[in-house]
Amino acid sequence: MGFMILPHYLKEWVFFISSFLHQECFHSREFPRQHLFSNKETLMHLYYLVLSLIMILFSTSTTLAKDLMDPVVVTATKIKLKDTKAPYASEIYYRKEIEKSGARTVIDFLNQNTSVVIMSNSGNRHEPKIDMRGFGITEGYKNLVITLNGRRLNTIESNPQALGTIPINNIDRIEITKGSGSIMFGDGAQAGTIQLYTRDTTETTLEASAGNYGQQTQAFTTGRSGDKYIITASGLHNGNTGFSDDDPYGDSTNADVRSIQTKLRYFPTESSEIFFEKDLSTLANRFPWVLTRETWDQNPGSNYKSTVGPKKYTRIHTDRDNTIIGGIIDFTSNLKFSLNYAHQYKIVNAEDEGSTTSASNNRRYKRSAFDTSLDYTKGRFRIISGVQTFFGEMIQHGITIGKQNMGVYFESIIDINDTTKLSLGTRGEWVSYAMDNPPEKPTEKDYSFGVYDIGINKSLNDHLSIFSNFNTSFLSPDIDRFAEWNPAFTAKTFNPWISPSTSQNINLGLNYVKLENKLKLTLFNIFAKKELYLIPHNAFINTNLDKTHKYGLELQDIFKFNNELSVSVNYAWTRAIIKGAGPLSSKVACGKCAGNFLPGVAEHNITLGVNYVPTPRSRIVLTQNYRSEAFNEEDIENDDFGHMQRAYTSTDISYDYTFKTESGNTFFKWWPNGPRETQFIAKIENLFEQSNATHLKIDAIYPDLFTRNWTLGAKFKF
Repeated sequence: MGFMILPHYLKEWVFFISSFLHQECFHSREFPRQHLFSNKETLMHLYYLVLSLIMILFSTSTTLAKDLMDPVVVTATKIKLKDTKAPYASEIYYRKEIEKSGARTVIDFLNQNTSVVIMSNSGNRHEPKIDMRGFGITEGYKNLVITLNGRRLNTIESNPQALGTIPINNIDRIEITKGSGSIMFGDGAQAGTIQLYTRDTTETTLEASAGNYGQQTQAFTTGRSGDKYIITASGLHNGNTGFSDDDPYGDSTNADVRSIQTKLRYFPTESSEIFFEKDLSTLANRFPWVLTRETWDQNPGSNYKSTVGPKKYTRIHTDRDNTIIGGIIDFTSNLKFSLNYAHQYKIVNAEDEGSTTSASNNRRYKRSAFDTSLDYTKGRFRIISGVQTFFGEMIQHGITIGKQNMGVYFESIIDINDTTKLSLGTRGEWVSYAMDNPPEKPTEKDYSFGVYDIGINKSLNDHLSIFSNFNTSFLSPDIDRFAEWNPAFTAKTFNPWISPSTSQNINLGLNYVKLENKLKLTLFNIFAKKELYLIPHNAFINTNLDKTHKYGLELQDIFKFNNELSVSVNYAWTRAIIKGAGPLSSKVACGKCAGNFLPGVAEHNITLGVNYVPTPRSRIVLTQNYRSEAFNEEDIENDDFGHMQRAYTSTDISYDYTFKTESGNTFFKWWPNGPRETQFIAKIENLFEQSNATHLKIDAIYPDLFTRNWTLGAKFKF
């Protein structure tokens, strides 16, 4: 059948390709930074990339390797598909891959193995800033939806998702969709989604590790099953004594994370299920101060606050209580209905340099969400539709701000024939805000959105498939950005300078799979309107950029030389350009910002992994993470030359040795009911002690990963 998409589809891809091939594309007045991002350099990278692709596509393994053609299933749209048959770009990681990666946390795994960009949030490593596809490290985490077992982790305020509270030892798989997800998840899925799923395992494991800077981790998983139920539990304690110098009160930038999760699945009949989940976590963090460039160059671990000298570190303590309950019933072999309800209560206490108690900065949050869906399959058709509702509110100083969403969606997958799949989806969503600020009169504001997605996947042969999709999406502001704040950070009124953002996303890609090689390649093009942006220079006004344009290339490849050696590469080339600065452009020094690059977006992001098995019991994993320099987060003028966000680089190496035994035998004969498997683990993070940081402006730098960190640990499986 013919392939149809929006009329400007080909025109925009011609522009995308021409940006590589014609010098005038980078030497026009719209691109004033050509000496920094020269066309010759870009062409050189392209030539190397094309040469690498040719070598990959035509290379063959000379020794036996594990079959990489084993089916990998993606469920990101609640419709199960092989990832190579999906009409959208995806990255899928299963439990075995996660275990073999050497990653100690979910954040480590995403940063060292995927195309996702992760940086600490003003020194907070457990609630990091996240970016995908060029929305910027400042606002990127708002432009993608992150879920855990289907429950949204996105907050209603301006804080990133708390990935540091999720134990990696309980993760079953991670699914990343890029440029898609707005039909199923609605608000915020402009860049895509990251979906995490926990294990249903009755295996009991214990894990512990310790390292320099007081690093320590203790974790467990356990479970039990019967004819009609499965119950599982997991827990995590992760902490350190701080990586920076002590403040005047004797405290360092320490962190302490504690969480516990339980899940019960009960099957009353063969065609029905009831489930219940409980998730409790607490996170206590002290953050480093912003440093001047001179101080950072001399000592990234300094306790100085800019130019005023040593100051007390800010401490934030967050408690979360999550409850999820739901059920699934199969009415017939073709029709399935599901319903779940999720509730969260969260309390945040902040203690800054002027406080001796956190009570005055207490914030309380409540949120509830319903998700219902009806799934129908008939022959070559699979249809899923549903209704989702969400309500969240924040209470502080007697002021209540709330946000409410209701979405209705419809998505279908149609098997046109044995080699072609077509996806169609649409969603309507209504968002409302309310503020109760006595004695002022309560105020409200409403928005409505309609988005759609169309995609196609065509298998050309047993090894090669191509896909494309067109997706529209939106992002409504969180309550922090939607409110105006006074110097005491108390909300007063709605922010008149901000409105929701919308985007159009075009993807074109291929999947190439052989016994020893699995390659995914995607070209993307994003046009965003009203992209959210925080005006710097002490204005601190949340507003919009009129128009932005993002385009780039993503490559993921796994090559197995044999059963002992494999190499993985994940590379993203991204350009993010401001097309219109918005009505408040006079608030920044550049005046006209059209043609400038979006701050905080690195052109190149690459993760390289080498996995080597020297003996049947041991494994060595080497990972290299590199992100090129970018304009500082507040440098919308693009004029901080020589003082830009420096390139991020980290080299990590891990070694593990696995000893399997029967209880009571050999090494563990002194432990009658001892573990059946023991794994000893050693890891070094940032081997060459690179000084990484988040650069806000020339003289405002938040330290990130700047120390060489080592840990030793063991994991026991019973």
